Amino acid sequence: MQPWHRSAPPTASRAALIVTGQGTVIAKPDTVLIALGVRTEHVRVQEALADNAKRTNAVIEALKELGIPPEDLETTSFSIQPKYEHHDGTTTLSGYEVEHWLEVTVRDTKKAGAIYEAAVAHGANLARGLEFRLANEQAYYQQALALAVKNAKEKALAIARALGLPLYDTPIELKEQPSVRPAPYGPAVLSVSSGAPPVQTQDVVITAAVEAAFAYSFIS
Repeated sequence: MQPWHRSAPPTASRAALIVTGQGTVIAKPDTVLIALGVRTEHVRVQEALADNAKRTNAVIEALKELGIPPEDLETTSFSIQPKYEHHDGTTTLSGYEVEHWLEVTVRDTKKAGAIYEAAVAHGANLARGLEFRLANEQAYYQQALALAVKNAKEKALAIARALGLPLYDTPIELKEQPSVRPAPYGPAVLSVSSGAPPVQTQDVVITAAVEAAFAYSFIS
């Protein structure tokens, strides 16, 4: 009986079986990214800017007191928008809206609720989701990649067994496929209420994929 797999590729011309393999590693996060914003509206743009700056600085100082270092506080967006009112076919400038968004990197996921509570207490009135991460994600990705290679080999052997093809179990070609991360924040802008929200930690799912080609020969 011909073997289902061999340890080395043949020297003669050969056909190839191409399969994809996937690997997944699930880990507990040690970092969370939080997006917080301050929105102010006033008739005069100078007032809207001054109020926004005062409240944003108060939020930043409050987060620093909770142990967030300056390098973990980043401005991701700042905008000034005119506001208009429409009456009887006429448009009138009614004021200005200023928004300042901060991304906060929290390296202790248990502090997430306290971060929201402190930010709201000092002037933040917008939130745009949060994202759980791993500080050393590459190590977990390498584990997922190894599982993807193993999965590709198992698939190839299963197909060869079903078709009765002797398969050489060392791939003649192996390609890493790009991994896709979900968008970190949803598009909705939510108003934040006072109090510390009960933030439940979500597992981080790391995936990897490969495309592998295995040589085989027909049974003569």
